[in-house]
Amino acid sequence: MSKPHIILSRPQLGENIGAAARIMYNFNLQNLRLISPRDGWPNPKANTVSSGGGSVVDNAILYNNLNNAIGDLNFVFSTTIRSRKYSKEVFSPEEGLKFAKKLIDDGNSVGILFGSERAGLERNEISSSNAIISIPVNDDFKSLNLSHAVAVISYEWFKTIRRNKSKKNKDQKELEFVKKIEVEKFVKYLKSQLEQKGYFWPEDKVESLNLNIDNLFYSLKLTSPNLKTLFGIIKNLKKENKF
Repeated sequence: MSKPHIILSRPQLGENIGAAARIMYNFNLQNLRLISPRDGWPNPKANTVSSGGGSVVDNAILYNNLNNAIGDLNFVFSTTIRSRKYSKEVFSPEEGLKFAKKLIDDGNSVGILFGSERAGLERNEISSSNAIISIPVNDDFKSLNLSHAVAVISYEWFKTIRRNKSKKNKDQKELEFVKKIEVEKFVKYLKSQLEQKGYFWPEDKVESLNLNIDNLFYSLKLTSPNLKTLFGIIKNLKKENKF
């Protein structure tokens, strides 16, 4: 059975990576991806702390940027407590992992993205995700250790797969979403066309305009026909000199 990919973006301490790997193995998760760990990779401190979860550490895949880390995935959740700032669907850990299980059962590859210990996920990282999982914590102390956040998500996954397995109707064809790299290609194409039309103006609004576009299209659950339609619309508008 396929499982979610746990993605740690810019983790600082090898000990936290090792603790996250150990927790993942506790709850039957093995797919760990690392984006630019601060202290480099491999890191012997991660192996020391991981204890029985050493296989997760040994098989972790290293990436140098976010796009490469999520490009082959169909759906990505970001984990943050700042969910109100983004126009994305927000799930509790329990509901988020239930939905992740359904996505995987339907043939989609799923990632769950965690930020660094110091500052969490950056705006562009959250904008590149499809939805948010927000872990409820004490309003007076919202800081959650990276490995503890991974523990909450991993436990909810384990709890979900242990429930009675629902029987999928073989006659009902479920939707499979396109991979993130395909959405990225479309967003780049759209931005190039908008750039030609002078959309990105004034200069001080360029960053927020880019983020708004990312936030919109990376949030959508796009299928291959959806993406072809969007490409077709823009190309036809361009052909008729309306875009």
